[in-house]
Amino acid sequence: MSKRIRLLATKNKSKTSNGKDSDENKKVFTARGRLKGALLEVLGDESDGSTGSPVKRRRQSSYDQHRDYSSEDERPRRKQSPVRQSYVLKLFDRSVDLSQFSEDSPLYPICRAWIANQPKADYSEFGKSIPEPETLEDSVELPGPEGPPVSRIPDLTPEQKLCNKDKINLNYREAPPPSREKLLEEYSKRWNGIRLAWLAQGAKVEARYTETQRVLNNINVNAL
Repeated sequence: MSKRIRLLATKNKSKTSNGKDSDENKKVFTARGRLKGALLEVLGDESDGSTGSPVKRRRQSSYDQHRDYSSEDERPRRKQSPVRQSYVLKLFDRSVDLSQFSEDSPLYPICRAWIANQPKADYSEFGKSIPEPETLEDSVELPGPEGPPVSRIPDLTPEQKLCNKDKINLNYREAPPPSREKLLEEYSKRWNGIRLAWLAQGAKVEARYTETQRVLNNINVNAL
């Protein structure tokens, strides 16, 4: 019986020791996991997204160190991006980075960048002239208008020039108002003259584009 009691005691002791070891291992694993998570968050903010974890970064560095190149020409040549020194100008609570523009840059894109008030934005491509499209073989250049510019608004009619608001007599006892038929006759005559004046002025405007209309008519005839 004494031997059996001793064996049971040793077994109980081993169980308690194993339980303590497992608890300590769990705590160690938990602490390591938290530390690894914190490192991943810090490295994730600093990295540009090319590498996902420090393990991949360590493997990549060891691979680059042990890689054997046959010649110097086979080594990858990385282009170093030029470091641009910013020159921020602050004017009336707005800022613009003048280092992105050259001395020949027009003033309009610089003003647009100043209005945007984002000095860290990239305005290097802003304001560059767009290349003109290549002319097609079937394209036709239309001639411009002939003669000096002509206004589309006609001159005042003689009746309009004679009208004066100061000559209107509102005293109906001295000058009785005209009848409805007489007003309709006078207004119809007046507006007919105004309409003819607008048509004549429009014909003068269209006369400047006679050559252009002739070219368009020839194109339409040849297309049939």
